[in-house]
Amino acid sequence: MNKITVGLEERSYPVFITEKMVTTFPCSFKELFNKKKCVLVTNSTIAKLYSKVIAAWQQELNFALHVMSDGEKHKTVKTWNEVIDTFIAHQLDRSDYVIALGGGVVGDIAGFAAAAYMRGIDYVQVPTTLLAMVDSSVGGKTAVDHPRGKNLIGAFHQPRGVWADLSFLETLPKREFIGGCAELFKYGFIGGQEIFSFIKNNSQKLIDGEADVLMEGIKKSVETKARIVGEDEKEAGNRALLNFGHTFAHALEQFYGFEGLIHGEALIWGMLCACELGSRNMTMLSTHKAEYRKLLCQLPLPALPYEPEPHLLYRAMFADKKASGGKLRFVLPSVPGKAVVVKDVSEKRVMDTLESVLVKKTSAFLNRSQPLS
Repeated sequence: MNKITVGLEERSYPVFITEKMVTTFPCSFKELFNKKKCVLVTNSTIAKLYSKVIAAWQQELNFALHVMSDGEKHKTVKTWNEVIDTFIAHQLDRSDYVIALGGGVVGDIAGFAAAAYMRGIDYVQVPTTLLAMVDSSVGGKTAVDHPRGKNLIGAFHQPRGVWADLSFLETLPKREFIGGCAELFKYGFIGGQEIFSFIKNNSQKLIDGEADVLMEGIKKSVETKARIVGEDEKEAGNRALLNFGHTFAHALEQFYGFEGLIHGEALIWGMLCACELGSRNMTMLSTHKAEYRKLLCQLPLPALPYEPEPHLLYRAMFADKKASGGKLRFVLPSVPGKAVVVKDVSEKRVMDTLESVLVKKTSAFLNRSQPLS
């Protein structure tokens, strides 16, 4: 078992990374909350796959169960409101707590509901996807989507703890696992030379899901995020680095109506765009292109539902919460393991990047050995 602390003074909390220890979680919750009332929020897929686990936990913790629909398209105010309705129906008060059992959508919605209900109650994250384990379950960002953009309605609300167990990944579809690998690979661009080298040297083992290497990759990712969040909780400075590739990725998700392209797949394209723009904007030295390309090309390139329209993607970026003062901010690669936040990138460079990567498929960072949409 690995334990990592997110250091936020009196709001610090542990992240436990375990394997085949899900049956012990209720004991941890009992110790933390001591017989308080609870609602467990999950989605229909997890409720079916882990019905026996949930039933066993329910016997020990006597929680109310809320099952929401599965998928990013359900990450809405309506779904969030239904979770709040369950809290009210079961008369949770400020001393009670919430368990978020699922991927990033469940974690974001349950966390946002916990943040808003009675102006804030406790919650814990139990991520069941690789993407949630390495990223979304840690850091306190909670939100729902709006038709105009991703995660536009939300709050910062730190969990009391995170319990990530690798056994949940045994039922994770390969497509979602690869999407989680994309988020893990992201830390190679921002977390320093050590994690860049680790991911570069173990990329295939990570993609293949080799347990020991994957455990180490998750640990290194969480350590990186914990350090950044501890330094900058609400994205006033270096936390913006966690958005590497996301300005492009969120625009793609919004363009496709949050269907047909899952977040991790959009992030693969987003990181390709970030590297292409880094090359065009000269934050990346040409001597590092080969290293970046080698890392990116390990990730299977997902097909796009249909050809995107660059001008609509560019417009969507301004609705993203990363825009500031009417200007776009991009996180671009600098040297292996490091990235920089850049403002005032010309519209032409962004549009040329979108055309090169997503339409003409002429970017130097694309893997030509894989089929392109």
